[in-house]
Amino acid sequence: MGDRADTSIMIVGPVPSSEAIQALAAAAVSENAKAGWEEGAFEDAGEVMCLLQETIQQGKPLWIYGSDKLGATMDDIEDACRAHGLAFEVHGERGPSWDSFVKRWMPGWDEPQTSYGDAAPAIGAQEVKAFLERGPVGVAELALLADSRLGVGFPDKVTATPELGDELERLIQVAYGEIGAPSAPAP
Repeated sequence: MGDRADTSIMIVGPVPSSEAIQALAAAAVSENAKAGWEEGAFEDAGEVMCLLQETIQQGKPLWIYGSDKLGATMDDIEDACRAHGLAFEVHGERGPSWDSFVKRWMPGWDEPQTSYGDAAPAIGAQEVKAFLERGPVGVAELALLADSRLGVGFPDKVTATPELGDELERLIQVAYGEIGAPSAPAP
């Protein structure tokens, strides 16, 4: 099983909705993810939501860890983040030489940007030349491309509005059976 490795994912930026919270929690449970390298896997979505609440309150990024992950990825978590507009940064190792990599994605990016080893995200020489040949407009576009690949503007913590913080607390209480889930209105 040489294609498996440990990995971690950092989730940052504003949490947009209770649906995003629920999707992230479900994805972390489905991935057998955990809160730390030495921790056991999350047993239920409530544990993930409690960790999310703690990180928001402390003004930190949300780190989730996975052991023995195929391709050093946690696809379910990445998919949930992309579907709900949660920026993330994956740290892992991949390939026959076990090069370390960092993969970033944030809302507005078509695809994640990946860099390997100690190298910063690269822009090929031909691509740079094509931008420069277009004069000042090309230079401006090159600068924007470089910023996106370097993660300029990438958030450094996970946040939520006070209203969503209250909703997160309610979701935790429902997950642990402290309160009932709201019933659907009668037709």
